[in-house]
Amino acid sequence: MKTKIFFLFLICTTHVRAQDSFIAQILVKNFDELAVVNAEVQLCDTNGVFISKGITDADGQFKLNMKPGKYQIKLLLGGVQKKERSINLPELDGRKMYNNVRIFVFYEERKQFTLENLLFENNSAVIEMSSYSILDNLVDYLKNENDTKFEIGGHTDNFGDEKSNQILSEYRAKAVVAFLISKGISEDQLIAKGYGESNPVADNTTPEGRAQNRRTEVRKLE
Repeated sequence: MKTKIFFLFLICTTHVRAQDSFIAQILVKNFDELAVVNAEVQLCDTNGVFISKGITDADGQFKLNMKPGKYQIKLLLGGVQKKERSINLPELDGRKMYNNVRIFVFYEERKQFTLENLLFENNSAVIEMSSYSILDNLVDYLKNENDTKFEIGGHTDNFGDEKSNQILSEYRAKAVVAFLISKGISEDQLIAKGYGESNPVADNTTPEGRAQNRRTEVRKLE
């Protein structure tokens, strides 16, 4: 199963000279925001020469001494390298100083997952603004999987008639695809598909079950 991984860098400010080394906090989580324990993250130079490494603790994190510059960062689980990415921590001028650098490593192996808490306006394909950050995370993920095609699947509960639910699910899937394309994801990488009420994952007789069935799924296509 192919590994999916992306990196997010957050640089804050403090009273340390920009040319000095600083402490980077490495956090490894899955897409459910759960810590990945005993993950090894290696730091290498741009030629792949090893510099240092750390192992995540029970909170999925550890600290690493770094300097501004270009690196390769690698994720290993059980001694097996899953993926690597190039990163660039820029020099800051004298008016801006490093406080810390938090490097988030999001790790995901599932071929299909639900975009949790992705919400639409009632009986509409308009994405609620509060859900934009969820899709922004998906954009980062897809940019690192640009050689892979994905289906965005819309699903509804069984409230209302079947035909209307089918149409609504298609429109919602297309709305997500349109958002992703507007953020730079290639149209060739995405397929929108509506499933209506045909694939429930919970009991439609309860409000909680219907809420689970109203979902958007991302599926990697072989």
